Amino acid sequence: MSKHQEEEVAMVTLMELIFGNEKMPMDQRPLQEIGIQLSLHQDQLHRVMELYLNALQQGLKDNVSYGGLDALMDALARNESEEFLKYPHQIIESKAIDNGNYILGHVLKEKDVSRDLATNVSHRTGIEQDTLEILLPITATLMMGRLGLYLDEVDDKKKRETLLDILQIEEGTNLREMILQKQKELYGKRG
Repeated sequence: MSKHQEEEVAMVTLMELIFGNEKMPMDQRPLQEIGIQLSLHQDQLHRVMELYLNALQQGLKDNVSYGGLDALMDALARNESEEFLKYPHQIIESKAIDNGNYILGHVLKEKDVSRDLATNVSHRTGIEQDTLEILLPITATLMMGRLGLYLDEVDDKKKRETLLDILQIEEGTNLREMILQKQKELYGKRG
């Protein structure tokens, strides 16, 4: 990875990992498959996923702030979610949904939180809650898959910092320093 690429690594957001941008195009086939199977237009799908990703990002931040950075790094290292991105038709199958529900259990902690999130997004978008309850775990699977694939391309020594950047835990903030300090206390100094 060139120095220029390393600088770009730190500037990507979770939304860009899911949807891509001009500088970093992403495979749109999983999103297209989800839209087709759930009868959602791509603009509807993007809106819902943005709302879900904001909540999931906050859940990841909360977990990381309580010493969960290494747990998240380990989950991404043994990430089964990446498999569902290789074959886009699988992103909507029950195994991917089960995988997403497992992720949600770690990120949002309680089923009621997931249901409340789906209800809130339904009210904001006008999309049926049943559809949104299926889409939430699919979004979690897609998020973890894309995060894992992205971090696979990052030098091991920069993975933690890159993940904190993606989660928008800014450098020099008390939260970021507290997370890194807590990791050192819990696990010693790790790459």
